[in-house]
Amino acid sequence: MELTDYIMPILRKAGDERSFAGTAFCINGHLLTAGHVIQSPMTYYVRHGENYMALDFSRWTPRQILTDDKLGYDVAIYPSGLPCELTLSGTDPYKNDHLEVLCWQFEDGQLRQVYTPCVVRGEADEDCYFLISTTRRITHGASGSPVYKDGRVYGILAMGRDFYQHTGPFAGIPPQSQRLMHRIEENTCWVFKSTHIMRFMP
Repeated sequence: MELTDYIMPILRKAGDERSFAGTAFCINGHLLTAGHVIQSPMTYYVRHGENYMALDFSRWTPRQILTDDKLGYDVAIYPSGLPCELTLSGTDPYKNDHLEVLCWQFEDGQLRQVYTPCVVRGEADEDCYFLISTTRRITHGASGSPVYKDGRVYGILAMGRDFYQHTGPFAGIPPQSQRLMHRIEENTCWVFKSTHIMRFMP
């Protein structure tokens, strides 16, 4: 199966695309997503191919850990047994690094996978998160998506900020990054770092 088969939509009701809640992906026999995606105590489902896998709420860990910063540790892990070639990166990306996002979105009445390249803007919330800018606007449902490059996941997409207005010069930033970042209506997102996710992996 392709890598894209292991980046799956999370739904609140099996077979009901309108109950779409977010995105999950597989690493080392576990599903990972953003903790806020599964914050309600209920059974969730992931669609894997044509099948729906029920996810018992009590088996998610740690779901979400609140800290002094505004986001907390926004991660949830579930033992799925599903294989995947994605791995967590043991290092953080650098500012201006080019990465990729693959998520699920509900567009025009249909649930579909959306791919977009992105660039690392810098860190936020001390050392737990970094900011990215994406070429394609992604909204509800992108939470929980892997931010990766060459099969290595650098973090989980946790929160977006739409219509970020950049007012200053892009001093010291390579031209290819400037073209990506210099947008009137730019989507910027917070990403919870894989180096912190590792602390919660079984």
